[in-house]
Amino acid sequence: MIPTLAMANAGSPMMWFGILHSLILNSLIGIYESNYLEKREISNRMWLIIIGNYFSMFIGLYFIAPYFSSITGNIDFWGGNTRYGDYELNGFIFGMLASFVATLMLELPFYYLSVKEKTKRKIGAWKFIEANAISNTVMFLIYFIIVAGGSK
Repeated sequence: MIPTLAMANAGSPMMWFGILHSLILNSLIGIYESNYLEKREISNRMWLIIIGNYFSMFIGLYFIAPYFSSITGNIDFWGGNTRYGDYELNGFIFGMLASFVATLMLELPFYYLSVKEKTKRKIGAWKFIEANAISNTVMFLIYFIIVAGGSK
């Protein structure tokens, strides 16, 4: 009989897409990146590429991006507490760019260990960066579409 405040928020679209990214999309990204390297004659162990993707996504999207986003004024990277129309887009972009740079550095050791022919490790590094840049650009655009409508 005592009234209580109940919030029926189901979470932000940014949060829900982040969960989908965490659970499913990283595997698909790893498969894509591995196949990209295979088509360029860089034999690799796909499972290491996938593990590298999960590792870098976890660090980049849950620590690096929110931290760098907050430096430029967006203290709610995931949009769970920000009203629609008040989301700081500059912070989002800065956070995602920092996350991309971190992703390259964090995934490089996994790429290096995944290459089967040691002589192709250095040659294939640029191909790895290409694959990573393509997949990160696609993910950035998806996240950008999600947040752009409700931003300042």
